[in-house]
Amino acid sequence: MRKATNYVRAGVSLAGMAAILAVSPALSQDQGWGQDQGVEEIIVTAQKREENMQDVPIAVTAFSSAALEARGATALTSLLQSPPPGVVMQPFAGSQSLLIVDIRGVTNGDPGQGTAEMGTAVYIDDVYLGRAQGMGAELADPERIEILRGPQGTLFGRNAEGGAIRIVTKKPTGQWGGNAKFVYGNFDQQRYEAHLNLPSIAGFAIKLDYLNSSHDGWTRNGPRVDRLARQDDFGALEAEGYRGSVRWQPTDSITVDYAYDHSVTRDTRDYNVLVRPPFGFAPNGPLTPLATFQGARPITDRLHERTDTAWTSLYNGPFVNKASGHMLQAAWDLNDALTLRSITAFRKTSEEGANQLGGAFTLSRLGAAGLPIAALVPGLGTTSLGLPSSTRVYAISGVTAYNVVDQKQESQEFQLVGSLPEVEFVLGAYYFHERVKDVRQTFLSIAYTDAALTQAYGVNPFTVGSAGAGLSAQNAESTSYAGFAQATWTPAFADDRLHLTAGLRYTSDKKTFERTLFNGVPAITNGQPFDEKRWDPAFTIAYDITDAINAYVKYSQAYRAGGVSVRSPNFKPFGAEVNKAYEFGIKSDLLDRRLRVNAAIFENRVHNRQITAQLDPTGNPAVTDTLNAPGVTRIRGGELEIVAAPSRGFQASVTYAYLSGKRPPSYMQIDPNAELRIQSLPKHAITAAIDYSVPIANVGNLAFHMDYAMASKTPGTGRVAYGAFAWDIDRDVANARIALQDIKLGPVKWRLAFFGKNLFDTAYPVFTSPGANAILSPPRTYGVELGGAF
Repeated sequence: MRKATNYVRAGVSLAGMAAILAVSPALSQDQGWGQDQGVEEIIVTAQKREENMQDVPIAVTAFSSAALEARGATALTSLLQSPPPGVVMQPFAGSQSLLIVDIRGVTNGDPGQGTAEMGTAVYIDDVYLGRAQGMGAELADPERIEILRGPQGTLFGRNAEGGAIRIVTKKPTGQWGGNAKFVYGNFDQQRYEAHLNLPSIAGFAIKLDYLNSSHDGWTRNGPRVDRLARQDDFGALEAEGYRGSVRWQPTDSITVDYAYDHSVTRDTRDYNVLVRPPFGFAPNGPLTPLATFQGARPITDRLHERTDTAWTSLYNGPFVNKASGHMLQAAWDLNDALTLRSITAFRKTSEEGANQLGGAFTLSRLGAAGLPIAALVPGLGTTSLGLPSSTRVYAISGVTAYNVVDQKQESQEFQLVGSLPEVEFVLGAYYFHERVKDVRQTFLSIAYTDAALTQAYGVNPFTVGSAGAGLSAQNAESTSYAGFAQATWTPAFADDRLHLTAGLRYTSDKKTFERTLFNGVPAITNGQPFDEKRWDPAFTIAYDITDAINAYVKYSQAYRAGGVSVRSPNFKPFGAEVNKAYEFGIKSDLLDRRLRVNAAIFENRVHNRQITAQLDPTGNPAVTDTLNAPGVTRIRGGELEIVAAPSRGFQASVTYAYLSGKRPPSYMQIDPNAELRIQSLPKHAITAAIDYSVPIANVGNLAFHMDYAMASKTPGTGRVAYGAFAWDIDRDVANARIALQDIKLGPVKWRLAFFGKNLFDTAYPVFTSPGANAILSPPRTYGVELGGAF
C-alpha cells in the first residue's frame, strides 16, 4: 500500500504540469529566455570525433553540465536512482564509491575483485578506469557525461561489452573567472566546491578545481559502547579532492592538455536490513534452516522503511579509497582533414576497509558448552573483543569482510582522425598495462554469551583458530595491445543521406595471476593465465530519411576479459565473455527542434556468460567461484526517449525501457543446486522530468526541475541456492530542485537553490544477496545551495 500511495502522489504532483515525464538533459543555462527555443543540442565524441548526438548511430544519452546542475548530480551514484533507459546501477554491498553498472543485461555481480573485469567501460577524458573502486566518487566539474549503450568493442576495446560511460571534464579557458558553491542539508550534508580559471600566460591556461563533500550516516550505529574500537554510523561519507589542469597552445594547430587529480573518499557501507521472506514463500527445494532468514539477529527491519538505528551496537569503520592520476593529451591538426592525437595516462587506486554485514548472514553455534572468549582471536589491529576474559561464547556471527585492493595502470593511445570528401575515418593503436594486489579476510563481530542465544554483543572483529584464518592474497597483471580502424562512407550518389560504417579491432590480451596466501598459509599458486588474441568487428548502415530524421541498423561486438576469482578456494580460471549484438534505431528532431524522439530495439547474444556463484550462501557468503555458462544468453529490449520543448523556458521528457532475457539450458548443468538468474533486467522502467525557467524582472531567473523514476522488480543477485531466498531490487523515487539564479550583484552572478531527493521518503532494495537481506535506497534528503560565478 505504501508504494501504491507513492505512485499516486507522484502522479498527482506531475499531472498538472505535463504528464509523467522523464530524466533527460535539462535546458542549458544559456538557452533560457531571450534565446532560440528548442531541445538542447549536445556535441559528443562517442566516435572519437565531435558530432551532434543526434547524428551518431549509437544509442547514447548525454547529460550536459547544465543538466547535471539542474539534477544536483555530483557523482555517478547520482544517476543510480534515475539512470538512462537500459541502465541499472547498484551500490555494491551498500558502498557509495564502488558501483555495479549494468547495461542491457550485461552484468557484474562482484566488481570489487582485483582479478575480474567490469562489463561496462568507464572513461574520464578518454582514460580508461581499470577498477570499479572509486567509480562513484565525486565528479570534478564535468562538461558532460555520455552513456553509450550496446557493445563498443571497436573503438573502446576490452570490457566495453555492455557499453561505455565517458566523463568529459571542462578544460581551462585561459580567461580569468571561476565559480564556487556551498551546500548544506539534513544528515549534516556539506559540500564545498570551487573552480578557478587563470588568465593565459605565454600560451598556457591553468584551471584549478577543489571539492569537499560529506554527510552523516543514514542509519545510526546503536548506543555508543566503549568495547568497540570503531563504531561509525552506516552510510556516512567524507570525500575530498583536487585537480589541476593546464592547456598549452603553442600554435593554432597544436593543443596540449595536462591534468593531475587526487582524491580521498571515506565511506561506510549502508545498513543491511534483514526481512523475513514474504508470506506464501515457497522454496524451490528443501527449505534451509530458519536461521538462514533470521541470521544472527531478530527480524525487526522492514523492506519498505529505512531503519533509523541498528539493531545492536556493532564494530563498523569506513572504506578508504585513494585515487590519483596524470593525464597528457596532445592534438595536432596536420591539415584541415587530418588530426593526430596522443593520450598518455598513469593512474593508481587503493581501497582498504571492512564491510559490516550486521548479522544478516548465518549463525555458527559453538556447542552446548560454548568456548572461552580466549579462543577468539582479535583482528584488524584490535587486541581485545571488549568483553570480560571470563566470558563464554555459545555462538558467533556478524560477517565483517575486510579487503585491500591496490592498483596501478599505464595506458597509451594514438589516434589519426580524418575527413575526406566522402569518407570519415579513425585509425588507432592502444596499450594498457595494469598491476593489482588483492588482499581479503573474513572476520566475525558478534558474540552470543548465553546458550539460549538471547544475549548478542557486537564486539571487535575476530577470527577462530588463528589470526590468519580466512586471509588470502593474490596479484594480477594485465597487458593489452590493440589496433583499431573505423570508416564511414557517405556516397555522393545517395545525396549524402546514406552512411556505411565498418570497424574492426584487433586485441592481444594477456593476464597472469598469483596467489601468495590462502587461509593465512603461504602457498604460491599460479593461476592459469588468460591469453587471447581476437578480432571484434562492427557494421552500421545509417540513412537520413529527412534532414531531421535518421535511422540505422548495426551489428557490434565486444568482450569482457577472463580471469580468476579471488574468492575461489581453488583459484579456478574463467574465460572471456562475448556479446554479439544487433540493433535498429531511429533518431529525430521534429517541429523545428521542439520535439526529440529517439528509439532503439536490440538483441544481445552473450556467449560464455561469466557467472559468479556462491558456493555456500548459508555458511560463508564470501566464498564464490566464477564460471562460464555454455551456450548463448539472449537479452532483448526496446528503449524510447522523448524530449519536448513546446515553449521558451519549458522542457519535458520521458524515457521508457523494456528488457527481457532468456537463459540457455546449460545454466542448470552448471549448478543443479541453485537457481541462476539474469540480474538487473527490469521488464519495465520509466523515468520522467520537467524543467521550467522564467525570468524575474530585475532579479534573475527562477528555474524548477522535477524528476521521477520507477522500474519493475528484477533480480539483484545472479544465484540463489534452492531453498534460499533473495529479494529483488526495485526503483521508485522522485526528486525536485528550485533555484533563483543569475542574480547580478557587482561582478558576481549568484544562485540560491533548494533541493529535495527522494521526496516521498520511499524505501526499496537497491542491492541484495541471498539470505533475505537488502540494502535500501537512501532516505529523503533536502537542503540549500548557495553559489556564485564571476
